[in-house]
Amino acid sequence: MSDPAVNPGIDPGTCSRCFSPLEPGLLPGEGQTLTQYERDALWRLFVCIGRCWKNVPKDSTGLKSSWLEFIVAKTETSPSYTAEYSNAVLVIDELIAHCGEASAFDRLFFENGIPTGPPLTGLAHAKKYVIDEFIRMQIVASGFRGFGGTKRGKNYNGFVRGSRYNWTERTRSFKDPQKRT
Repeated sequence: MSDPAVNPGIDPGTCSRCFSPLEPGLLPGEGQTLTQYERDALWRLFVCIGRCWKNVPKDSTGLKSSWLEFIVAKTETSPSYTAEYSNAVLVIDELIAHCGEASAFDRLFFENGIPTGPPLTGLAHAKKYVIDEFIRMQIVASGFRGFGGTKRGKNYNGFVRGSRYNWTERTRSFKDPQKRT
């Protein structure tokens, strides 16, 4: 697991949290709570995901209330993801200290060297239980409506449904800003 060839550019000697061995299942988080620092760090991760994929305008600000509801549901309902979120913050902080913020997020998203199979390290847990979930939430919450920056779909409002979203039509007619009516 700690072979640098498997984990390109991440030094196991300086990133001990990334390579700390963990059991493959969800870390037990019942009865724990996130600190404000951890919530802020997780929001920064979510914003960086949106920036990386040019998924949403204004640094995901329009998704923050939905994201906060998601975090509450994942930490206050069993099974709690609180320990996974705390681990992810430690892993991200360690990577940022080791290689800088931009490079740390690039490695987390693309060049992490995590082998397929169950997550057996702190880094693998952060990727499977937090980063991948946040990527899915970005797509579900704003999804194809925002994905791709300026070349994104113009008529799709996302596929989140429920009482908060029932006033929004699933699709809308595209009005070309170049044409005058």
